[in-house]
Order: sequence, then C-alpha cells, then structure tokens
Amino acid sequence: MNARENVAFLTGSEVRIEVLRALRSGVARPTELAEECSCARETAQRAVTAFVERGWAEKVSTSDGYRLTRAGELVGRNYDEFEQCMAVATRFEHLLSNLGGAASDLTCDTLTKTTYAQATAENPHAPIGRFLTVVGEDPIDQFRGVTPIVSGIFNQAADRVIEPESDVQLVVDREVLTTSASEYPEALDRAEDLDGLTLYVSESPLEFGLLLVDGHAYLGAYDDHGNLVASADGTSDPFVEWAVQSFRRIRANASEWN
Repeated sequence: MNARENVAFLTGSEVRIEVLRALRSGVARPTELAEECSCARETAQRAVTAFVERGWAEKVSTSDGYRLTRAGELVGRNYDEFEQCMAVATRFEHLLSNLGGAASDLTCDTLTKTTYAQATAENPHAPIGRFLTVVGEDPIDQFRGVTPIVSGIFNQAADRVIEPESDVQLVVDREVLTTSASEYPEALDRAEDLDGLTLYVSESPLEFGLLLVDGHAYLGAYDDHGNLVASADGTSDPFVEWAVQSFRRIRANASEWN
C-alpha cells in the first residue's frame, strides 16, 4: 500500500480516526476502544487490525490490548496537524485569496489562534469593526502600520490613540500619499506635527493592510476596489512575529518621507 492509499483508508472512516486518536493515549483493548469511540467492538477490532497490517499498531504481549508503533504515533500526530490546517485553510479562504503575494509565507500555525472577520451582506463592516477594536480608545506606546488605501475611518481611529510621544511608523504607497494630500490634508499636517511619527513611502503598490499596536497584530485583505473584505488579528507569537517580519520587509523597500 502506498501513502495515498493509506490516507484514503484512514480518512474513509471517522471511526478509524477516532480509534487512532484513542490509541495515542496508551494501550487499549478493542472493547475499551469501542466504548471510547462509540462504535461496536467488531468495528474497533477491524480498525486496529488494519493498523497492525500497516505497521501503525502492535499487540501488547502481556495483555489483549494494542498500542501505537512509532510509525503510528507519527501518523496520528501529523494527521491531527493536517486536519487542523485544512480547517484553517477553509476558514480563512476569503482572506487568503485577497492577500496577493502576502499569502505565500503564511502558515496554518501562523493563523490558528487569530480572530477572523469577513465582510458579509449581513455584516459588511466586520473587518473594520475588528480594526477599531485592535486600535482601541486608549493612548498607545507603539504603532506600526501599512495601508494600501486612504480611509477617513482609519485616520480618525489612529488620531484618537496616537499621542505626541507615541512611537509611530507608517508605510503607504505613492498613490495613497497623493490622495491623502488632496483629500485629507489635515491628516498629513497632524502627522508632520508628531515628533514620534516616521512616514515611509513605497513606490510599489501595497497589497494588504497591516497594523501592530502594543503587541497586537492585525492583517487586512482588500478586494480590487479597495474594500476591506476580511481580516485576522491576534496576539499569538507566530502571528505577531509574522506581522513584525512583514512590516520590516515592507519598510525596508520604502523610502522615508520628508
């Protein structure tokens, strides 16, 4: 049997998956497996016998029980990781499909513990709501941002929490800077008055929005019309580290605006 046949075998029955997970806890008899997996004893016996045939399990000589081999432990652990990754990919599909090149280095572990928001007919402003939640209402110490659009809502939210002593670094592209100068000149005037703000300008269009506020990271995906359609945010180490590295990469390819 090849790897693909073994994958098809395992995923072809929920009971097999549950028996495999049950055996990860230790030695168990078919009757115990049947009780834990809510199936008939014969069903549990067939599953564990098939595991033995594949080298995933072995019978314990001192009892009627079975245990996983090292190969079985690898299969069980990595199947759970695969299933979790499938759940992440399904949940975040709309976000990922609107991120452009930013999605290339995102992993399932990066997104697993984040909060997801998607614009829907029933709640078209869900991602904006998450943005406002992350920004908050209280003065902030450190603000790192990347924005591919001009937004009065975003400007107002940032203006509420950024103090003169706040450490702020913001990256925009050339089009956003030009539009801001014509549509929101007062925002640029305030930016010039902030000693702690450094503005960077990217000559290449930016593909996504990014925010880091005092250890909380926010990622925003936009459609072709500049509408915020989905977001992920959180404070888990993998996600924040991804956001930090992404911000540094984008900033390195931009020029400081004077």
